[in-house]
Amino acid sequence: MREKKKLNQQWLFHYGEIGLPKKTAKKAHALGGFTAPLAEETGEPVEYGAGGEHFLKLIAQGDAVQGLKNLAGTDFDSKLDSQWQPVTIPHDWKISHPHKRSPESLMSGSKEEGIGYYRRTFTLADRLLNNFRVVLHFEGVMRAADVWLNGAYLGRNDSGYTSFSFDITEMSRYEDEGDNVLLVRADTTTGAEGWWYEGAGIYREVWLEFLPLVSFDKNEAYIYTKEIQDDQAVMGAEICIENFSMETVEAAPVIKIGEQLIQFGVQTFEPFEKRTLKKTFVLPEPKLWSPEEPVLYEALFQLETDECRKNFGVRTFFYDTQGFYLNGESYELRGVCEHQDFAGVGVALNQDLVDYKVKTMKEMGVNAWRSAHHFASEALLDACDRFGILLMNENRLLESTPWRVADLEKMVRRSRMHASMAFWSAANEEVIGNTDLGSRIASRLVACIKQNNYESLVVSAELLNPAGVVNENYLANYDVLGVNYPEADAMGPGAIKIKEQYPKLPIMSTESASYFSTRGIYRDDEERCQCSNFGSLFSMILPGKRQPDDPGAGGTARPEKVMTYLAEHSYMGGVFLWTAFDYYGEPSPFGWPAISSQFGIADLCGFPKDYYYYYQAFWSKEPVLHIMPHWNEEGLEIDDQGMVAVRVFSNASDVELFVNGKSCGKKGIAGCIANWKVPYDAGKISAVAYEENESIAEAGVETSSTIHSVKSEKIYEGKEYCLCKLEGVDDQQRLVPTADNKLSLCVQNGEIIGVANGDPINHDPYSLECVRLFQGKALVIVRIDKEVQLEADIQE
Repeated sequence: MREKKKLNQQWLFHYGEIGLPKKTAKKAHALGGFTAPLAEETGEPVEYGAGGEHFLKLIAQGDAVQGLKNLAGTDFDSKLDSQWQPVTIPHDWKISHPHKRSPESLMSGSKEEGIGYYRRTFTLADRLLNNFRVVLHFEGVMRAADVWLNGAYLGRNDSGYTSFSFDITEMSRYEDEGDNVLLVRADTTTGAEGWWYEGAGIYREVWLEFLPLVSFDKNEAYIYTKEIQDDQAVMGAEICIENFSMETVEAAPVIKIGEQLIQFGVQTFEPFEKRTLKKTFVLPEPKLWSPEEPVLYEALFQLETDECRKNFGVRTFFYDTQGFYLNGESYELRGVCEHQDFAGVGVALNQDLVDYKVKTMKEMGVNAWRSAHHFASEALLDACDRFGILLMNENRLLESTPWRVADLEKMVRRSRMHASMAFWSAANEEVIGNTDLGSRIASRLVACIKQNNYESLVVSAELLNPAGVVNENYLANYDVLGVNYPEADAMGPGAIKIKEQYPKLPIMSTESASYFSTRGIYRDDEERCQCSNFGSLFSMILPGKRQPDDPGAGGTARPEKVMTYLAEHSYMGGVFLWTAFDYYGEPSPFGWPAISSQFGIADLCGFPKDYYYYYQAFWSKEPVLHIMPHWNEEGLEIDDQGMVAVRVFSNASDVELFVNGKSCGKKGIAGCIANWKVPYDAGKISAVAYEENESIAEAGVETSSTIHSVKSEKIYEGKEYCLCKLEGVDDQQRLVPTADNKLSLCVQNGEIIGVANGDPINHDPYSLECVRLFQGKALVIVRIDKEVQLEADIQE
């Protein structure tokens, strides 16, 4: 049976060029240097037989090593030094580098591009030889990755968002032959793929897979829903079997789903034959997958020599001029767009961090996720399956170059069986969209998707123009036209005009909002690059503070306008909000010293901003009541009359506001929001929510004094990592919402791997031993050993 060995531990990392190893060689496996065993490692740098040794000595006066240098240019001089540091994968080297002021890198997070090398050795047992294929897998390397093994060049992968693999069966060393040496060069200087922070290095898992000589191709194993009937589901199944032996073999593949057995009969496979088998079967009384009930079935694909497991869901997707349908029922998409980075670790996310991000948005009421603007990771696909999130996977670019098409086909096959896979987006905001050239390319990409995935709907997220001008041939390629920011003033009535001109065209909203806000901030501050949660007057279109009705003031569109547009245009299927979390790079509406975006509904750390509760009030069935701002005078915008704005988000019918116990009046909730202007009076503001005159929820905020201590709370614990929230509190344990103290950190039974605070201009030197509070809060990410205990002390 197949086996898996992770290679995430015991890597050495070197930042900067070491002298690019050769990619072509005069003699096989003779590159030497860092690509082969060094003096202190097991095994010869170059293996040679008796004839080879005799020849090498002949040409170098009896010195075989000199002969290799003369003949093949073998590197025998490279040595490991102190610049090679131990790291654990996933790893993003950029996150630890200082920010640098540079117009060229502002959008990508003000970090310099560079080159890094990773090196690791591993051993293989003799029992694998002639019995298993050995396949080396990389889930993701940012960006251009060159790979060497055992003195030879394996190959290159150009996209940082594509997984890739190498069959290394024959070239590996087994048992007494010595160490296998793996060298990876990750180069981000070759040209960016995105205009946001993309990170650098081996940022996803690496592993070896040992496959029997007769085995399944796991990526080709596919179970899909054809039709859901009253008491059964008609399902399709495909399997692909590879015979890598030199013998003709017989095999009887089956698929087990619970007690059900799907048989393909006895099959004969010629030496080195690869064959796909297909079958239709019925699943009786299926439990359907949905965000509300994410029911997953496990399929066991089984041979005499091999087995693999994959989960799937029974569900159908459809879209027409009235919107989206899940399992035959009209269904509103409540989605977010999201990049793949996270506070403190950059793009080096494992399953735990992805789970935390998805869980945070799920608790807000989200049921859909757009992987913007790149292929979704396996971790994201898995999280969406389990938590119940409809996924829009996205192809990076509208290009039909051979390598881009090959990447797309590979990633479609890898993701297609996931229950969450509802949409494929062909591209995002491509300037060649809606042209004849774009139409030809789109036709190729859509064909690639549909030939390999029989269930997901294909869309493209398009740039709008106020006149609503589109190319009919281009649109004909897609199941659904996706439009970005249909509610925005800058786009005018473009989406409405398209609907009027093409009433039979299904349209969806693929990107909305882009609303500026800084967690815990209630007045604009240009110097600190901070945006008020009440609605900023900074604009991404015009410099400085603007008037409320100026183009782009506060972002592309306010949340209230987004939700109003959604209610008035339900045929758009729902919404995908930009973005779930703040992310590094793209610091609009500011330039330097800002280093992160402020579009997020939550900050970089996942701490909710105020409007998180606005959306939650729309999308949650449970009572929601949130009050803003905090009630510490130094962080508030108080007018000349001593008045301050208070806003409440709720899904109740009425809310009553109190200041120090005195009622400021009860208001009916319209669109999940109510506003007051009240005299500022230190103490406590509170709100009571009513439904049919019955109190259903209460919320309050108190004025706090100066910071006295730090409270540590474990907010998420996964299999490998736990996340701890730090809060500065006063002597009565009340949050100090303006605290910015520096804290020293100490952890027991774990290892700190990342710290952050959500400050959009945080330029603090990289450290895992201290963190500064921002608006009273900070985040620490810990790799778990046993029961983690985190202590934080106030330094200043």
